[in-house]
Amino acid sequence: MGLLGFGWRAQAFRERFYHPTFRGMYARFLITILEFAKPDSVVLDAGCGSGRVFQHRLAGHVRRVVGIDVTDEPKENENIDDAAKGDLRALPLRDGTFDLIIVSHVAEHLSEPERVFAELARVLRPGGRLLVLTPNRWHYVTLSARLLPHWLHVAFNRWRGLDARDVFRTAYRANTAGRLRELSSGAGLAVERLDQFESEPEYLAFHIVPYALGVVYERVVNRFGFLTPLRVELLLVARKGG
Repeated sequence: MGLLGFGWRAQAFRERFYHPTFRGMYARFLITILEFAKPDSVVLDAGCGSGRVFQHRLAGHVRRVVGIDVTDEPKENENIDDAAKGDLRALPLRDGTFDLIIVSHVAEHLSEPERVFAELARVLRPGGRLLVLTPNRWHYVTLSARLLPHWLHVAFNRWRGLDARDVFRTAYRANTAGRLRELSSGAGLAVERLDQFESEPEYLAFHIVPYALGVVYERVVNRFGFLTPLRVELLLVARKGG
């Protein structure tokens, strides 16, 4: 099937429209993680799942990575050294255990984000950092997803190559820049950085025309600062005092 037909061709379209040095959302998040990861760091991957989607592979960069999830998926996660099962609202972990906590595309699924942020702050050591990557609730992709029934969302993501076990219901209760600042402050964390950026339009990779339009959108909103609220990804760096 050629480029003008329908089918999922995210990699082909990315190579056609983007330079190899273009940094997508996971590349930018990994760069941020490595900025703060130290050889003696103990890291928590909160809501780590299976590790199939975001493969950060921190072995050699940190002392230990603990992964926790409400499912049994961490047992298969090659990103982590130790797997735990638990609810992020009541972590079965001691106070002040971790130097760095990463939360990759989990915040959009939280029904009680205040409780989760409080728990993450509790298990973070003084001076430690919380890193969160999550989509903006006002982006066209998230607005569209919120209109779709969950079964259709699952079917669409399976068509684009995701394992159905990696598709979860969304709530978007922590998904604006203002809301992330509010949640961080409420948990006693100081926001050091809150970036908002548009990545490649992967969700539009079913046909070249919508993908090309998505590329135009990406380049426009990334270029003009006043369009920042329309960018898809939110990347939070928050520090615990002490």
